[in-house]
Amino acid sequence: MRAQTTSMPRAVPAASLMPFVIVDDVFKVYREGDVETVALRGASMTVQRGEFVVIVGRSGSGKSTLLNIIGGLADTTAGRVTVAGFDLARSDEELRAMVRSKHIGMVFQADNLVPFLTAEENVALPMQLAGRADAGRRARHLLDELGVGARHGHRPEQLSGGEKQRVAIATAIANEPELLLGDELTGELDTMNTDAVLDALAALNARGMTLVIVTHNMRVARRATRILHIKDGLIEESEAAHGDKS
Repeated sequence: MRAQTTSMPRAVPAASLMPFVIVDDVFKVYREGDVETVALRGASMTVQRGEFVVIVGRSGSGKSTLLNIIGGLADTTAGRVTVAGFDLARSDEELRAMVRSKHIGMVFQADNLVPFLTAEENVALPMQLAGRADAGRRARHLLDELGVGARHGHRPEQLSGGEKQRVAIATAIANEPELLLGDELTGELDTMNTDAVLDALAALNARGMTLVIVTHNMRVARRATRILHIKDGLIEESEAAHGDKS
C-alpha cells in the first residue's frame, strides 16, 4: 500500500521577527518647472521593533526627506517603504493617514504645539480626537513621566525649549504609537535641555518603543543603539552604538 504524503504549508515569518520599517531602494525627485532636485538616490535601510536608530547627515543630505517618507507625509518617486506591514509607497492618503494615526508619532524641531492651548491641553488633544475617555488623566501622566508635569497649565510661550520639546514628545506618543520619528529634536537646545530630551527618548525606548531620529549632532547619535550615515541621498554605512551619555 502506497504511503500517503501530505504537503506542509510554507512557514510564514512571524510579524514580530520582520523589520518594523523597511526602506528599499527609494528615490525621491522634486520637480519645479524644468529643474529636478534628487533628494534620495536609492536609499535602503531596515529598523527592527524596539530599536533606537539615529540617521546622521549634513543639511541637504536627504535625512528629513527620508523621515517624512517613513512617516507617510511624502510620496516616493520610486522604491518601496513598509511600516508595520503597510506598503506606504503604494497606499493612498487615506491609508497613510490611518497608519500615522495608529502606528506613528512624529516630533519636529519646530514643536508644532497649539500656541493658545496649555501643555496638558496640547497632549490631550490627539486623544480627544481619537475618542479616548481618559485623555486628561493620561495627558497629566505623560507630562509627569517626561519631567514637565509641573508645567501642565502653561502655554508654549511660557515654556523653555527643552520643556516644549518634551511636551511635543508627550503629544506625539499620546495615542501609544509603536514608532516615534523625530527630526532634529535638539537643534536649538542647550546641553542641559538636550540631555533632558535624550533621557526622555531613551526611557521610551527602554519600554519597547521603536525610535528613528535624524540629526547632524553626534552627541545625539551616541545615545542610539544604531547609527546610520546618509550622504547625498544614500545610506552609506551603519554602526552600532551603545546609548552613551557622554
